[in-house]
Amino acid sequence: MIIEVNSILQFLYKHLHWIVFIVLEIVCCVLLFSYNSYQSSVYLSTAGEATARLLKGRDRVTTYFGLAEKNRVLAEHNAQLMQRVAELEMITTRLLSDSLIEAEAIKRVHRAGYRITNAQVIDKSVNKLDNYYTLDCGTADGVEPGMGVMGTDGVVGTVYMCTDHYALVMPLLHSDSYISCKVAGSKDIGILQWHGRDPRYATLHDLPRYTEVALGDTIVTSGNSSYFPEGVMVGTVEQAAPSTDGLYMTLEVKLSTSFAKLEHAFVVSKMDADELAQLKEALNPKKKKK
Repeated sequence: MIIEVNSILQFLYKHLHWIVFIVLEIVCCVLLFSYNSYQSSVYLSTAGEATARLLKGRDRVTTYFGLAEKNRVLAEHNAQLMQRVAELEMITTRLLSDSLIEAEAIKRVHRAGYRITNAQVIDKSVNKLDNYYTLDCGTADGVEPGMGVMGTDGVVGTVYMCTDHYALVMPLLHSDSYISCKVAGSKDIGILQWHGRDPRYATLHDLPRYTEVALGDTIVTSGNSSYFPEGVMVGTVEQAAPSTDGLYMTLEVKLSTSFAKLEHAFVVSKMDADELAQLKEALNPKKKKK
């Protein structure tokens, strides 16, 4: 202990002139900026600017590390809004069923017959022939194999298998993925398939050759399967050519979903068959026997 004290005293004695100099500089600065208005204003202005820059830098860092939580909250809000849209369409269908033509009314019921569950992508691959995605939701969340999966930009794929808390998704980027699609505004249906080349493109097969299509047209889901409602975005037409037998048309489709960047997804589950049947029955009540 005595040795430490002696060391400190020796250090202070050795650097006493510097210590006195620093103390006097501090005193001079305090006196200068306290009793001179010009120097005081310069100091406050400079100090304020420096503080503002530090705070701005801190906010940027804080904001960056908070993006994950913000993205999660936004994804949940998107799921809630999409669910609300489906509920409102169902209510509208019930209220307007008397004035709508039958086909349009049934179409609205069909679109309203789906529920939406928010999910986070926790694992994925895009550079294989058979790719898979993993979501952080499973049977405990109401997710089951065969349900559709979509992102904010369009179709992702279908649920392949589930555990209690996780789901394995077969995306469009899989050799066994087949999605029923059509050109927006048309009733002609084809099958979308990926052939393992560029993850940005897929091919729409078996489209009738008389289908009117132009480059840039939108490709959407047909609604003919239980995976997706009608009209979910799939992509846009890049090229169109007749099939090898000349009976059909083949389209190269630029996919709307950026699979490499996908972080959030929505599982689309169809309502119970009984509920959907009741809605259809409300639109088409059986005639009472006389």
